[in-house]
Amino acid sequence: MVDLSIHTKDWLEKITPIADIHDFYKEFYTDETVTYTLPKGDSPEWVDWVKPPKFGERHKFDKAYVSKIENGSVWMCDKGEGMVYTLAPDNTYFHDMVFHLYWNYFEKIAVNSIPSASAYEGTLGVLAWAGHANYWHWLHDTLGRYHLLQLSGFKIDKYVLPPLTLPFQRETIKLLGIPEEKILQLTPGMHVKAEQLILPSVPFNAGTCVKWTIEFLRSALLKKDSYRSANPEKRIYISREDASWRKVANEGKLLELLTRKGFKKIVLSTLTVEEQIALFSSADVIISPNGAGLANLMFCQPRTKIIQLFTATSDEFIKIGQYLDLDYRFLKCRNANPVSTEHEVIKNLVVECKKGKPVFTRQEVIQNPVVDLKKIAEILKEEGID
Repeated sequence: MVDLSIHTKDWLEKITPIADIHDFYKEFYTDETVTYTLPKGDSPEWVDWVKPPKFGERHKFDKAYVSKIENGSVWMCDKGEGMVYTLAPDNTYFHDMVFHLYWNYFEKIAVNSIPSASAYEGTLGVLAWAGHANYWHWLHDTLGRYHLLQLSGFKIDKYVLPPLTLPFQRETIKLLGIPEEKILQLTPGMHVKAEQLILPSVPFNAGTCVKWTIEFLRSALLKKDSYRSANPEKRIYISREDASWRKVANEGKLLELLTRKGFKKIVLSTLTVEEQIALFSSADVIISPNGAGLANLMFCQPRTKIIQLFTATSDEFIKIGQYLDLDYRFLKCRNANPVSTEHEVIKNLVVECKKGKPVFTRQEVIQNPVVDLKKIAEILKEEGID
């Protein structure tokens, strides 16, 4: 039976002499602070899981850190995307390395089904974490950890990554210069014990979006003038027509208005990562519904105008706007599916009548924004976008 969870530092301090602790635990970005200011426009309506920043108050980030666990192991549960757990040799699992929504599942269910670990002779640096199929979480919470491993000075034999099934994963790894031979892909059900397991802290756990991660990714991926196109699009509208939710319900009419103002519709899934970087780094005005593609805001130039369309929103993208001095505006939209105030995508029971009998089926209740065309026209005029 696995013991209760513990923070990596607390576990190391229990077993390591004080004089030797620096050999196993290193801290970085210990004095990072920021004062968040409320964006222009409508007041935000936060999704239910967000603890929004206190605007106008000085905020201090949690410290970043890297821990070395001798004979530690890493396991990807096969019951959910990115359910990655790291364990000490005494079967304690480290809660600070796990997405908080997965804690309860581990302690109630997964703890009884951990497979035996295969041995790895050498040092593994763990990058795999929750949400790796999501572009934003992949950049911020997986690749952001790579920066901490670089700072730590620990020699890494292989980097533990999730299954690399998506083009943007391969592209960004190549851009960071991680060679194929140094990658160990952790597939669902796989459990590996290493001689040394190097665990960088998770950026998300320090506050959904942290400044040092954005600065690292911008520096590593946005090479000066490398992605500049000869004829850059200056005004872009990001469409989510290829997504399952958060699609603008009246997008056709919105595009009629925006096209007259010189905007070009962009579907990000049709572009490579380098093309997305080029697009955002060259744009002057970006209009987009809330979604992972706004991770590319980290490549914008200061004072780029951003108009984010939302019904309810999380806070990571306005934080990027704060760090990079973007001209950020919120535009609240009516929900085309006004069923729930919970998370943007929830499951609900919907009654369908078939041959006079009610049949209950599982169906996604989604929030698709409806843009107030008169209001956005006024905003464009106010911003001098003719």
